Amino acid sequence: MPELKLIEAVENGEIDRIKSLLNEGVDIEQKDDYGWTALNWAAGKGNTSIVEILLSAGANISNVGRDKRTAYQIALAAAHIETASALQKAEQKAFVDMEMAVRLYCRAYLITELRQFSDWHELLSGLTEDAIVFMHQDFSVTRSMFHGKDVVFNNISSSWKTFCKNQLAFAVPSDLELAASFAASKSAETHQSLV
Repeated sequence: MPELKLIEAVENGEIDRIKSLLNEGVDIEQKDDYGWTALNWAAGKGNTSIVEILLSAGANISNVGRDKRTAYQIALAAAHIETASALQKAEQKAFVDMEMAVRLYCRAYLITELRQFSDWHELLSGLTEDAIVFMHQDFSVTRSMFHGKDVVFNNISSSWKTFCKNQLAFAVPSDLELAASFAASKSAETHQSLV
């Protein structure tokens, strides 16, 4: 395998060496044994400065390694929010049409909150006031957190969607928003353990 000077420099965070290697014409798309490029490594390290240098030098935003993850997906998985955000913008700018698996989403509510909807009709009986139900990204409601299982409500109308958005503040978060929320909660946990 050829010497991977650029990847090594990225792994070590050596910005001056990275710039020097790029000026010398090193292959920006060199891949390691895992199929990762320097951009993938910068994403995994959460080094936004290096990501921006590599993108400016023409790094391919859609390269994936053997794990089939783009640099954006790598940064997102590692909860490197700033880096993931920069990579997401670069993907959007490049009009990358990634074939990403659809991530199903649901949010828990007390059923009493949903029963405030004027056209509420439950399909399951016997739910107590303190029952927890789950609203899914298609605005259906189930007793189970699994979509389509134990359906409680599925009369999806524009007035129901408006109620959900306005009264319940229901919205399906993006992957980046979920990662940012996770990172913030981890930071708060760390801060609490230090106090």
